[in-house]
Amino acid sequence: MDEDALYDAFLARDAAHNGTVWAGVTSTGIYCRFTCTARKPLRKNTRFFNSPEAARAAGLRACKRCDPDSA
Repeated sequence: MDEDALYDAFLARDAAHNGTVWAGVTSTGIYCRFTCTARKPLRKNTRFFNSPEAARAAGLRACKRCDPDSA
C-alpha cells in the first residue's frame, strides 16, 4: 500500500492497520496506532513504520493517548 493510501486510512482511523503499521508525526515526535483519537497531522508531517521499534529508531516516542506499543 502506498503512503498516500496509508494516510487516508489513518485519517479514517481504519482499525485494519492496527498492529501492522504505525503512524509517526515528525512535527511532534510521536507515533500512534491508526485508531488514535488525537488530532490528525498534516500529510507532510506523517511517516509510516512497520513496527514500533522502527518508529523509536527514527527518534519518535509512543503516544500517551493510544499506547501504540500494546497494539
